[in-house]
Amino acid sequence: MSRANIRERGDERQMRRRRTRAATSWRDADYLSMRLLVRDLQHCRHYARGRLLDIGCGNQPYRDLFAPLVREYIGLDQNDPHSRPDVIGDALRLPFRAEAFDTVLMIQVLEHLPNPMEAMSEIRRVLRPGGRVILTAPQYWREHEEPHDYYRFTRFGLLHLMREQGFRILHAKAQGGAWALAGQALANTISARRVLHHLTPLVNVLFGLGDRLWPDEGDPINHLLVAEK
Repeated sequence: MSRANIRERGDERQMRRRRTRAATSWRDADYLSMRLLVRDLQHCRHYARGRLLDIGCGNQPYRDLFAPLVREYIGLDQNDPHSRPDVIGDALRLPFRAEAFDTVLMIQVLEHLPNPMEAMSEIRRVLRPGGRVILTAPQYWREHEEPHDYYRFTRFGLLHLMREQGFRILHAKAQGGAWALAGQALANTISARRVLHHLTPLVNVLFGLGDRLWPDEGDPINHLLVAEK
């Protein structure tokens, strides 16, 4: 199978399985990343309040996690047949008045925006004073949703974006280490191959165990930040 066919097959599988809920299984190709992401979102969801905007919501897999804690949950995304937003719009030109929300959620979206600083400016504009943004972004992930895959972020890059817009950092967390990253890269590769994808659960178990036994936050998969306007 050619590289092009492998990538096409993997992208087709990703499109068919675009998430409708946050829960993940140890059999899933993205288990090592999603297990950490969902765990940390659960730990920080108490920061959410009032009226919440989920930017780049997709199929709103995080609604069940945050909706019970807020007054209103609004998902925004582009007009895409594989997403179900409440509002269709552009993250760089949010279709809302200033100071309309108490919380903004942006999960694994920032890398797809050609101007991350402009996106953070828009988030600040629509947040009320004291409003919070809960954001995750990858330091590692294979190319996806091409050609709209522009950036990867270190912790310091995300902190810079936040501070340049005047946000006060409330919480910062690296997700995963060298073992989780290596296992996730391997799972991403073998999951697109007809025979080898059966090894994905074994990879998840072994490298997940390594990540717990020998943590190393110098090579994280993602970063999570919570900041206040």
